[in-house]
Amino acid sequence: MKNQSLKLISGIFLLLALAARIYSQTTGENPLPIETYQQSKEQKCRQQKVSGNRTYTFRTLPLPTGDTGAYGAKKWYSFLDKVLPFLKNSTENYRVDDISHLKGVYGKPAPLGESARSKQIRLTAEQKLREAQAEGERRWQEWLKLNPDADDAEKSKAEIRLRLQGLAAAQTPKFDWREQGLDVGEVGAQGWDCNTCWVFATVDAMQINRRLAAMRSGNGGFDETLRPSVRQTASCMLPPETKFDCKKQGWHGDAFTFMVDRGLPLGGSKKYSEVKFGWECDTDIFVKALTWDYVVPSATQVTPTEDLKRALIVHGPVVAIINFDDCLALYGGDVFNEEQKIAPWHFVLIIGWDDAKGAWLIKNSWGEEWGEKGFGWIKYKSNRIGEASAWIMSDPKQEELIVEKLKQMQK
Repeated sequence: MKNQSLKLISGIFLLLALAARIYSQTTGENPLPIETYQQSKEQKCRQQKVSGNRTYTFRTLPLPTGDTGAYGAKKWYSFLDKVLPFLKNSTENYRVDDISHLKGVYGKPAPLGESARSKQIRLTAEQKLREAQAEGERRWQEWLKLNPDADDAEKSKAEIRLRLQGLAAAQTPKFDWREQGLDVGEVGAQGWDCNTCWVFATVDAMQINRRLAAMRSGNGGFDETLRPSVRQTASCMLPPETKFDCKKQGWHGDAFTFMVDRGLPLGGSKKYSEVKFGWECDTDIFVKALTWDYVVPSATQVTPTEDLKRALIVHGPVVAIINFDDCLALYGGDVFNEEQKIAPWHFVLIIGWDDAKGAWLIKNSWGEEWGEKGFGWIKYKSNRIGEASAWIMSDPKQEELIVEKLKQMQK
């Protein structure tokens, strides 16, 4: 009798699972197949109003791998795919992820005013750039005297090489921090299910500024034995016993404020994954930033191009917002030129520009499959790129303390 009951229960369970599988295939419960999803996104993108012809290419979204799909969770009845393989869909499924809207950003406070020390360090840095600009001007005038018969092409090259130095570099028609010998780090991949773009961008901005400060001081670099991570920064910002929810959108100003008040976490667990149950802050080593600020006083306006260029020269790569839409996810190269005014916000790192393209060079956090190996060209003001742009400055004294702490750890 007991065996018959077990067989009956097993039979009912199998029938329910079978029904669930058939129902999911006939009602569209499963996500769209990858090809259909690609076509759907392209169709929605093409329906968007754009200024002139599109000047960029679409990428082909990566095919899912494994029996969980590229971004989806395994269904409880997935075992039937192996037991009854003829019921399995011919095309693996691609899960469409929800993009959280950034809320409440207009109520975010501006950073506190600079301390006297912060202001002095910033002004000293800017003065050095002015001196470099003056030296560049001197060398340029000398070159003109020595080369009176130079043609326009020769003059243009020499002017960029000699004259456009220091603060004057903001006037150069093309600029890329990577070409200046500055390491901007590897491209991260936040995952389709996590809104951690703000952490990727802010951690990068702080770490790159630390490298820039060392490069400008003549140190040639600094000890990166202890490295920062998105995992530690996101976790350590939270109150104790609070788990990090990667689906909640954050704000770059909050991360920068944390780096000034407590510091950028170094070391600890670094492995990144699309968080389901939260991470823990397991490091006690922090390096404080000196100060941070928005490039322009009003954080809700698109930063004027010339102001943003100057900030890039003075402070290094800048964190900024771009409006997310159906087209941005499909960007595969050339110059992105959509004109969406209202959309969910996405944080990126601006690392350069090209006036010939009329575009900013950005580093994204959607993996190397996006754009041009994780980087991309965004037309000036396209999708409000540059809104709420902000910079951060590292603290020289803090760097000295970190070096000493590393020495103590190595003993």
